[in-house]
Amino acid sequence: MPPHVPRRVLITGVSNPLGAEVARRLAPQVPHLFGCDVADPLSALEAMDFVHADTRLSVIGKLVRQLRIDTVVHLAVMVDSPHDERSIHETDVIGTMNVLVGCSGPASPVRRLVVKSSQAIYGAGPHDPSFFSEEMINWDRPASGVTRDLLEMEQLVSEFALRSDACEVTVLRLGFRVSEATSLARYLSLPIVPVFAGFDPRLQLLHEEDAAEAMVRATVADHQGAFNVAGEGVVLLSQAIDIMGGRATPILPPYARWLSRLGLKTIARVELPAYLTDVLAFGSVMDCSSLEAEFGWRPAHSSRQAMDSLAEGKNAELIEAPSPPQEYELQVYLQQRRRRMLLPIHGGRAPSGHGGAN
Repeated sequence: MPPHVPRRVLITGVSNPLGAEVARRLAPQVPHLFGCDVADPLSALEAMDFVHADTRLSVIGKLVRQLRIDTVVHLAVMVDSPHDERSIHETDVIGTMNVLVGCSGPASPVRRLVVKSSQAIYGAGPHDPSFFSEEMINWDRPASGVTRDLLEMEQLVSEFALRSDACEVTVLRLGFRVSEATSLARYLSLPIVPVFAGFDPRLQLLHEEDAAEAMVRATVADHQGAFNVAGEGVVLLSQAIDIMGGRATPILPPYARWLSRLGLKTIARVELPAYLTDVLAFGSVMDCSSLEAEFGWRPAHSSRQAMDSLAEGKNAELIEAPSPPQEYELQVYLQQRRRRMLLPIHGGRAPSGHGGAN
């Protein structure tokens, strides 16, 4: 079978920051680019046609068929999200199931599927190995929250890959990111950072630019399988706090992490997902050698450089908001594009709900 060359690419969850950057990088490389989400894109991209669509609804299959999509980049996967567990489960599991159904069948035009997953799938605990390689997933381990949903999601993707010979499937387990929008970044940016007494875990981080570049490389070339994606090296939690100019305060109880999450939310106004609280106690590091061997590429930023970028951004001058005329022009542009693309598919207004996430 000749190698698949993407020509008609659909990005789900295109309105989150990662989706927007992936779209911007893919636009010059593919003839036809489409994006869908339940929220408007962060910025207008002339080279991309945008439609309101919710992956949690079966309409996603109709969208794939009518637009004759040959490559799907599934980024509508919530990992670090303020939404409740039910919404996250519906987006990550039910949404992914609908995407897979839309890519299935002998008449499906889809020949490549790229799925965003996360390092959170490995969980974090006191008996973990020093490094997680891709095959170290324990599908039967007791898990909750996002880790449970990611395990279920990847099982669905794996089963799809086994029965869909005509479709190349790539899963990227992205490392923990510390852009300003993430819970980890907000936690590390506190002036006084509560930490678990007696713990100084290893943190492995991924720069936003490298996350987007990995997704683009998986889209335009055939790299089938699951791959860990994270920056080189690690940063100790104490080092990360020093880089951000904060002060570590060991006041969190080490074996009642649900209580610690509640305390952080109440006192520091930072709500951490359960998996991230475990990481801040025990750490989590992945082996990314398979990525480098298969892609011939590795993230340009180390874990330390990802932390340095966050620290630099903390002190950067804020950019002024757009003027009202610019906002009006953007709104008109999006309405026109949305009306042109949405009506033939839905015949009406798109459903409301949750789209992509970090």
